[in-house]
Amino acid sequence: MTRLLLRGGMVIDPANHSAGQQRDLAVCDGRIVDLVLGEVSEQGFDQVIDVSGCVVMAGGIDMHTHIGGGKVNLARLLMAEDHRDGGNPIKRPTNPLELDSCGGCTPGTLAIGYRYIEMGYTAAFEPAMVPSNARHTHMEMGDVPILDHGAYVMLGNDELFLQLLAEGGPDCRNFAQLRDYTAWTLHASKAMGVKVVNAGGISAFKFNQRKLDVNERHVHWQVT
Repeated sequence: MTRLLLRGGMVIDPANHSAGQQRDLAVCDGRIVDLVLGEVSEQGFDQVIDVSGCVVMAGGIDMHTHIGGGKVNLARLLMAEDHRDGGNPIKRPTNPLELDSCGGCTPGTLAIGYRYIEMGYTAAFEPAMVPSNARHTHMEMGDVPILDHGAYVMLGNDELFLQLLAEGGPDCRNFAQLRDYTAWTLHASKAMGVKVVNAGGISAFKFNQRKLDVNERHVHWQVT
């Protein structure tokens, strides 16, 4: 059994009514087992870390961030100088455990993990994974160090989904088919959820519809 004491940190813990109070935090085998106000004895702890002046809180979760997939790599291609210039403007790491990466506006996979951890995040989710690009998106996120990750699959402009909507009509006669297609896409792409944004708008743009009202029909699929 390994016991760790974090001494003197400013604990942010709304569930226990702590809004920056200075507290000692005890951890046993990776789990918080005690939250004590004031002094506690250091005896019985395998390691004591002085975190005075530091904020102690649960890791942040970014529910919407672009860290993998086609649009990230397109941005990297459009901003080649961001990677070509290497350590400019971001300096090379001094941490011996940190591998070189590059990119400021469009960081590489390694830099994404390092910068998120520096900000206190432990998980981040890519909200715009295209089903046909899912394998590459997962492989790219898998190269991000330390950070837990997941993705939402895009269906709002999926051509087969729009076709099924059109065939079902206003009363959605093929609801079961739509449901099954959505479930299959979630499973096949290993997504954690479905992302719908500007539904039908991107598809309509391909048919030269440059401006759409919410009740205006898609010129091809005739859905709104």
